[in-house]
Amino acid sequence: MKEIFEQYGGVIVTVIAIVALAALITALMGNGNSGPVYEAFKGLIENFTGNVGLKNP
Repeated sequence: MKEIFEQYGGVIVTVIAIVALAALITALMGNGNSGPVYEAFKGLIENFTGNVGLKNP
């Protein structure tokens, strides 16, 4: 086990970091019409169209 971490420790840490980043992005983006990022953009667009006098989509 010690040899594996000595030889591949950097690669293992990199893979774990990439997987964690992908999980974080997936959690933030949600699945289609849900998630905090989607709701923020939806609110932003609705607020903008309301302020310029357009009908909200």
